[in-house]
Amino acid sequence: MKGGRGALVALLVFLLPFLIWLILSTGKNHYKRLPKLGPYTVNALGDTSWHTLPAFFLLTQDSVPFTQDSLKGWIHVADYFFTRCPGICPQLSRSMAQLQAFLAGKPVKVRLVSYTVDPEHDTPTTLREYASRYQADFARWTFVTGAETTLYRLAVKGYLIPVDKAPDTTQGELGYVHSDMLVLVDPELRIRGFYSGLDSLQMRKLMDDINLLLLESSL
Repeated sequence: MKGGRGALVALLVFLLPFLIWLILSTGKNHYKRLPKLGPYTVNALGDTSWHTLPAFFLLTQDSVPFTQDSLKGWIHVADYFFTRCPGICPQLSRSMAQLQAFLAGKPVKVRLVSYTVDPEHDTPTTLREYASRYQADFARWTFVTGAETTLYRLAVKGYLIPVDKAPDTTQGELGYVHSDMLVLVDPELRIRGFYSGLDSLQMRKLMDDINLLLLESSL
């Protein structure tokens, strides 16, 4: 009898993802996959290839190489900031810390990545010190620096958000221009959403969309 009950439990566990999908796809709250965003191409067979992050080589707060392969197979949320930012960066980092708290206890299938726009100042050591202010868990949240040209190209050509540096460093955020957007990216490095890290409603939506993407990735 116990063996039969154990087999039934094992079967239910195996079927659970399908049952969740079936309920969401046929019930009142019809499940819709998050859209894929950015440019795309369609080949002669009608297959669509969506925009993905390009190849890059950067360094973490521990001076460990960090590339596009470091993110393949993971859902991740990315932002751009810099440690001596006098403007929006502290709020962006608090929003990332909020996501870290939201993800606590969940399987480590979602990573957080903060890229600096000020690599000349933001060395790995500086990033590590900054991360400690927000109690960053490096198993979940990575801080990244490296060549300025690579960081800026990845923002504009990869994450599709603006990053620039003005000649006049007395303007704005010490002359740095960067977005307040947090970018949600799927395990295949495709962009699935943009959310203002300064807006509590958009942060709530980002958390909901992370759950949807986790569900999608499990099916």
